[in-house]
Amino acid sequence: MQTPPLGLILPQDMNQQQRDAHEKALAFRPRFAMLGGVPAGPVKIMLTDMWKDPDVAKDIGMAFPGFHQITGSCVGASSGNWIFTLGAVQRKLSDSPTVAFIPFWPYQYGRTRQAEGDRGQGEGAVDSVMGQTVQKGVLQVTGQTGLPQFDTSDGLALTKQQELQWSMVNSGFAQYDPIAAKNPVGTVATLTSTADIYQAIVNGYPVIDGCSMYIGHGKVQGSGDGACVLGTYDGRGGHSTCLLGAWDHPTLGRLFLYSNQWPAETYPADPAGGGRCCVWVKEADVQKHLFSSDNQGQVMAASHLTYFPAQPQVLDWSMA
Repeated sequence: MQTPPLGLILPQDMNQQQRDAHEKALAFRPRFAMLGGVPAGPVKIMLTDMWKDPDVAKDIGMAFPGFHQITGSCVGASSGNWIFTLGAVQRKLSDSPTVAFIPFWPYQYGRTRQAEGDRGQGEGAVDSVMGQTVQKGVLQVTGQTGLPQFDTSDGLALTKQQELQWSMVNSGFAQYDPIAAKNPVGTVATLTSTADIYQAIVNGYPVIDGCSMYIGHGKVQGSGDGACVLGTYDGRGGHSTCLLGAWDHPTLGRLFLYSNQWPAETYPADPAGGGRCCVWVKEADVQKHLFSSDNQGQVMAASHLTYFPAQPQVLDWSMA
């Protein structure tokens, strides 16, 4: 594909207002810590399986196809996949199930840009500030009037004009604030290693990540049960995506499922079963690129709860 839509503002590219908002977001955010551990044996867990779970699909009226960004709105669109996945996992918890819903990510995108001091329509935002924004509330699509409809021909997509309109907070946002406030994300925590990412995912907590590189291509490798689409960070530019799977692959080592918001055809269909526009990436690549000095706290896990307890109910994925 030609130059893809990106949109993550990296620390070295922030203006003073954006930097102040970024540092404020980091100042009171907890480090990731859990009471639970990880399974003793090899795992293959794809949180994108929850996108098509029958209970989740019943709640939203379809299998979730993933969001598709058109402009440089990656921070918004990736946060939509992040928060939907969080809600889908929460839907399957026997202790505290909730109804799955589709988040209207442009609302939190506009509020994030506002918090960064951005005025007027535009492209680009900061993941760390998005992490703070969703804790104030997430707007669900169902039941709201005045929201544009998503096109469903390739994921859930708006038009370029609609994305840009919602990138700027205007008087129309205020009517949705009390509605969004009913669905706050409980905790957003900073991850500092691939071990943190692995522990989060196997316990059902999706991860959003900002990076100065992106995975632009994927190729099917292996055969049989070990076949998968594998990629590497081969493009330069600030981009926000999600990590929604972990696999202790028998020959490739530990892999993470990189969930993107571009056209579905960006990568080959994953024979391993990953969701729309997903590609597996090796742990060493994730460690190298996500925890470099230019990311500074933009790798985060989210929980509906006020801390990160183990969620053993979702570890038996054959029963989910």
